[in-house]
Amino acid sequence: MLVETTLDARDMAPPEPFDKATAILRQLQPGQYLRMLHRRVPYPLFEFCRAMSLAYAVKEDTAAACEILIYFPADEQTLRQEGVL
Repeated sequence: MLVETTLDARDMAPPEPFDKATAILRQLQPGQYLRMLHRRVPYPLFEFCRAMSLAYAVKEDTAAACEILIYFPADEQTLRQEGVL
């Protein structure tokens, strides 16, 4: 079972969502992932993820909000098995 950290950034003003997310991601270990809730797709964060060799998935909903999952590529199969992805 993987360990989730949740960051609800929907009411945060820039650059707080990016700063908080990158602080969490710098501490992330295999077997852990970040679930980030945001009011829009945080494209600058994806460049940071690529630099750290992290994978990500974005789920946009109809309420103009999105959910971003950031994880280690080696954990993708487990995330799928657990129904997270």
